Amino acid sequence: MCIIAIVLLAACSHRDTAAVDVSGIDFAEGDLVFRRGAGAKSNAVLAADTAGIYSHSGIVVRQDSAFMVVHVTAGERAAGETDDRIKMETPERFFATDRAEHGAVYRLRDSVDVHSAAARQAVRLWNKGVLFDHDYLLDDSTKMYCTELVWQAYLLAGKDITNGRRSEMRNVPMFSGVYILPSDIYTNETFSVIYKF
Repeated sequence: MCIIAIVLLAACSHRDTAAVDVSGIDFAEGDLVFRRGAGAKSNAVLAADTAGIYSHSGIVVRQDSAFMVVHVTAGERAAGETDDRIKMETPERFFATDRAEHGAVYRLRDSVDVHSAAARQAVRLWNKGVLFDHDYLLDDSTKMYCTELVWQAYLLAGKDITNGRRSEMRNVPMFSGVYILPSDIYTNETFSVIYKF
């Protein structure tokens, strides 16, 4: 997940993996998806992001005529994987009930060209196999955490979706520093919510 997640991985809850029905969502490339989980990872992020309602993010891309979500998180490895790395999966899997209690899809009210370019950048980063950044360092783009990934995808497309917002954490063991938290992105007033559950 995002900030502080690794500290509490062992306490994650296990729930059924049913999917939220996303068939009625009119997805577009570059949409940002957010979810709030039920486990300790999510609680740790929300403890850090006091203005936040979501704990994880991804970006919608089109792959082989289907919409997919590109995101990076810790602890959701496929069988046989030894590293936490960027992944591409269906919106149904991203929003599965074992991962998401609540979720939303946000769209920037901006040029479609920017949305498409950001989605292409996300696919490029996925093709590179970017690893999860367990150190949460914004100045090292060789590894990324979830919000850093969606921010980088848009930044590489020419748009800073944070408008320069950062969250500073102090006196938190192992995690004092400056980060991009989910609320640093979705509180951008140029976003519209197109779906929420």
